[in-house]
Amino acid sequence: MTEADPDVVVTWTRGDTTVRWSGPAGNVEKQYELPPRIVLAWREYDEALVLVVEAINGAPFTPSDNDVVYRADGSERFRLHPPRDLLSNPDDVHGFYTALPQDGRPLLITVTRNAGDFQGRIDLETGEIVDTNTWR
Repeated sequence: MTEADPDVVVTWTRGDTTVRWSGPAGNVEKQYELPPRIVLAWREYDEALVLVVEAINGAPFTPSDNDVVYRADGSERFRLHPPRDLLSNPDDVHGFYTALPQDGRPLLITVTRNAGDFQGRIDLETGEIVDTNTWR
């Protein structure tokens, strides 16, 4: 799969544990223990960004911050945390399942253990997930 941005070209195939992208800042390579679920590149506020939704760790009581936004040079802008206020039991929030390009920016899908899924968008100023709604 290749997602193109005017400044960044991401090369990744579903099932691979290596994600690569290139652009004006040079070539970047990220290695993961498990294959990421999805990789997207987009441009916002005159900045090229790369989103990697890492594999979900399904073990109980493990962190659910499996989504990271990188700058074009490969530095981490922030690691995203799913909203904990979606359910009465915050431990039921499992992590990020996928991301879809929509209206020029990623729409993130958060999966829960027992209560269905939610969608939301990244607030690039705070690194929070906003505009959450039930997915499906």
